[in-house]
Amino acid sequence: MKKHIIALLAISAIGLASCGTQKEAVADIPPPPPPINPALEWRKSSEFEYINKQTFNYAADMLQRKLGTIKQGPVVFIDVPFLLLDQNTMNRYYDQSENPRELRIREAQEVSRFDYNLDALNFLRLCQESGIEVFLMAPEQEVLPTIEDLAKKNIVVSPSMFDGTPEYGRIGRNVTMMEMTESGRIALILTTSLGEATSLTGMGRAINENMDELMRVYGDKLIVFPNPAFN
Repeated sequence: MKKHIIALLAISAIGLASCGTQKEAVADIPPPPPPINPALEWRKSSEFEYINKQTFNYAADMLQRKLGTIKQGPVVFIDVPFLLLDQNTMNRYYDQSENPRELRIREAQEVSRFDYNLDALNFLRLCQESGIEVFLMAPEQEVLPTIEDLAKKNIVVSPSMFDGTPEYGRIGRNVTMMEMTESGRIALILTTSLGEATSLTGMGRAINENMDELMRVYGDKLIVFPNPAFN
């Protein structure tokens, strides 16, 4: 009988030790990685890079065609975080950001350390050589460091004035763009969001309902690049 009790105690001890080991093993398993955002992953692909490069080539070609057709000081508007800044550094910014939609240009500039998309930089140089004024689609207080850095590269750009606070990649009432639209000075708008252009004509977010009006106002002056972080 004593041997039987001793055997049971031994089995119980082994069982408890085994449970403890299992609990420790479970505790050592690292938490699962955060879910991958396929849109942001696509930003890092060669396909995305090719589309961006191809669209800048198209914009340069369109700019050459428009030279001489605008009598009074032609201007170009260009998006800053999604087009002008280097996209690899922007990808790092997204990797560090909990919510990419809450974009802060100053933080993105710090991450990029004034690295630019070379295609965008070449496009700005083309504008400079062609005597076309360039406006960044952001207020001065946010892009002043970029304006000063581009000046060191002999590229002169200006900020835009806004009515309220712009939501980059979504919507913003760009007062400077409104004035240039009314005076017929816009040669091109390079953006990733129709919302930042439709708000100028009172169309707001109802883009599909006002597509004909959008085409009437801008025609081929509006060039939209892919922006998987928002679109």
